[in-house]
Amino acid sequence: MLPEISSAMLVVTHRCNLACRYCFVKQRREDMDAETAERAADFLAAGAERNGTAPSVNFFGGEPMLMWDGLIEPLVRRIRRERRPFRFSITTNGTLLTEERMDAMREYGFGLLLSMDGVRAVQDANRPFHGGGGSFEALERAVPGVLRRWPGVTMRMTAAPWSCAGLFESILWAEGAGFKSFFVVPDVFSRWDARSWALLEREVVKYAAHAAERRAAGEGYIRFSSFARAEADLGALKTPEGRARLAALGRAENKCGLGAGRFASIAPDGGVYACQELCSNGGSGSPFYIGSIDGGISERRRRSLMEGYYSEPPRCEHGCGSCPYAGACDGGCAANNYFVTGRTNVLPGTYCRWKRLLLRAAAKAKEGER
Repeated sequence: MLPEISSAMLVVTHRCNLACRYCFVKQRREDMDAETAERAADFLAAGAERNGTAPSVNFFGGEPMLMWDGLIEPLVRRIRRERRPFRFSITTNGTLLTEERMDAMREYGFGLLLSMDGVRAVQDANRPFHGGGGSFEALERAVPGVLRRWPGVTMRMTAAPWSCAGLFESILWAEGAGFKSFFVVPDVFSRWDARSWALLEREVVKYAAHAAERRAAGEGYIRFSSFARAEADLGALKTPEGRARLAALGRAENKCGLGAGRFASIAPDGGVYACQELCSNGGSGSPFYIGSIDGGISERRRRSLMEGYYSEPPRCEHGCGSCPYAGACDGGCAANNYFVTGRTNVLPGTYCRWKRLLLRAAAKAKEGER
């Protein structure tokens, strides 16, 4: 038997106040009601009790802060009053954060992930408000309060072909603001041309040089988790044991997005999906749909999704050829794979090229430190 679902991305709305150019969410006016949220909490608590774990919720959207006053805060307040052992976090674009709301989040023990792409030119190009107008100013006001309350918060950035030339400037802005770590995901839904790839690699190399300089001077610097992973991969890819270890990450039984572990996502209507990215793109016919909080979870659907992914080793849509990760691939994001290639185990070429770019930049940085 697979583990019970006890942790979830609770997708409280498919609405958002931003119109990010690369977003996977099919925005529409569909909100979770209070009764569904209560039943979702009960569903997760029951699963956690059977698993022997604590239930956890990450509030997600759309933009979940649109639902703070009417749904999230009353739900969390009631759960805390009842002393139920839930862990809470939220993924937000930050534009609707206020001092009062952030104080309440800290009181309730929230974790926070901030989606922001960087300096004004990048943020406003990537993440405008509906109806026009950039979102940087709203974030600039919110960030100091975020960092006071969550000094270790991670900044999630998306690199897009039309704005990637500003990546390093955005990294320096984040470091100056006080962020300690960030990660970057490439926009796999847009077309990247040779010039865009060259610009993106230039920006990553700039970061690598910056990090090396700060290390040499004994000074701190903002950590780029994807780059740090590439640095570690450099050594691992040189030995059979290391390559086998990397390949195992792509074949892990609890791989994210497959519904194989205790993590899943709950849509506004109570449907349960293996990944939050499919909650607004699916319905009961989606291979990522695994049940509902009222009708129960289908072991058959979970295993079918897993079997589809594990039917063969992950590979690039363009073929793996001489890729250094060939045979040692982490499999990427199963949901993004499905969106772009129609297969959970066939990766978009953009993701594969991004991994190789990081590896080249890491190798160049290592050579420069010798």
